[in-house]
Amino acid sequence: MVFRRVLYPALPVFSVGTGSSQEALRYRYQFYDEDDGRIDVESHYLDYEIAWGKTSASLRVAVDSLTGMTPTGTHAPGDPDDWLFQTITDERRVGVATIEHEVNDYTLSFEYAHSKEIDYRSNAVTGKVSRQFNQKNTTVTAGMAFAFDEVLATPFTNNLNDEDKDTFDFNFGVSQILSRNTILDLNLGYGHNRGYLGDPYRRISQQKTVIVDGPFGPIPVDGTFNFAENRPDELDRFVAKASVRHYFQQANAALSCSYRFFANTNSIEGHTFEVKWIQEINRRLSVTPYLRYYTQSEADFYYPSLTGTGIEATDRIDGGGPNYSSDYRLSKFEALTYGLRVAWEPIDNMTLDVQWERYEMDGLNSETPASFFPSANVLSVGAQFRF
Repeated sequence: MVFRRVLYPALPVFSVGTGSSQEALRYRYQFYDEDDGRIDVESHYLDYEIAWGKTSASLRVAVDSLTGMTPTGTHAPGDPDDWLFQTITDERRVGVATIEHEVNDYTLSFEYAHSKEIDYRSNAVTGKVSRQFNQKNTTVTAGMAFAFDEVLATPFTNNLNDEDKDTFDFNFGVSQILSRNTILDLNLGYGHNRGYLGDPYRRISQQKTVIVDGPFGPIPVDGTFNFAENRPDELDRFVAKASVRHYFQQANAALSCSYRFFANTNSIEGHTFEVKWIQEINRRLSVTPYLRYYTQSEADFYYPSLTGTGIEATDRIDGGGPNYSSDYRLSKFEALTYGLRVAWEPIDNMTLDVQWERYEMDGLNSETPASFFPSANVLSVGAQFRF
C-alpha cells in the first residue's frame, strides 16, 4: 500500500562550523492513529550527522508500519449506499544520505534516497545550491530532484506488471532578513510526473445492464461491476509559498505565518494557511502551539461512482481516456490540523521534544460519503544529542 499521507517529521539541525568536527544523533518515534479503527501508522526515524570544517554529511533510516482499514472506492452489489472497506498492512523502509559543502558564499548539497514497500520501490536524487548576498541578509536557493519509482505488481493490485513512475521537481526560493527580528521566505516550485500515476488498489463501481447469451437468446442482466481506476499518465504541479517569522523581544516569543498555493493539471487547486507561536519559557524550555487549515477543489476525473455518468468503464490503466477515479483524496474537501510541541533541553547538547496534533478532514462533495474522510491523532517524541 503506497504511503501517501505519512510525511517525515522535521528534525532539528545544527549549523556547520569552521572548527573541529561536530556530531549529532537524533531519534523520533511517531504514531498516527485514525478514528474508528481506520489507519494506524507507527514510525521510527534515526538520523546521524557529522560536520567538519565547511562540510557535513548525514544518514537517515526510517521504518513505517501501516495497518487498518481504508475505503476501496466501491460499493456493495446493488446497494450504492453500502460502501466497502478493506483491511491493509504494509511496511516501508527508507534510507537517505546527504552531503553538504560550503564554498565561499555558496552552499552545495546532494542527496540520495531509497525506499521499499511491498508494492512500491523508489530511488531519488536531489541537488541544491544556495548563495548569500547583501552581507548575508539575502539567501537564494535553487534545487532539482529526480525520482525513479516502480509500482510493483502483487496479487491484490490492479496492475498485472510492474509499472514505472518518474518524477521531476524544481524549486527556487529566496530568504530575506527584513529587520533584526523579521525574516521573509518566498518559494516557487514546479513538478512533473509521468507514468503510472494511479492507486493500484482503488476501484470504482458502475451499475449497468449487460446482455448475456441465454439458452433461449440474449438476456439483459442488471448488476454492479467494479473497474480499476484510470488516471492520466502525465501531471504537472505548481507550488508557491510565502512565510514570515517575527520575533517579539519583550514576549520572548516568535510568530510564524505562511500561505501555500498548490495547483495541478488535474484541475485541483489547494490553499494552506498555517500559524505558529513559538514561546520560550526559559533558556531550556519552549512551547509551540500551531494551527493549519487546508482546502482543495476537485479533480476533473473524480467520481464516487460511474453510475449515470455516461462513461463506459474498462479495466485499462494506461492513462488514456476516459479517466476516472473514486479516490476521496481527489474530491473537494477541507482539513484542519492543530497541535502543540514542547521542547526541553535538560542538559547542554541534549534536546527532548514531544508533539501532539489533531487532524480533521471533511468532504465538501455531497455525493462522497462522510465516512471516507478520516480524523486522526498524531503523537511524536524525539531526542537529539550533540557531541
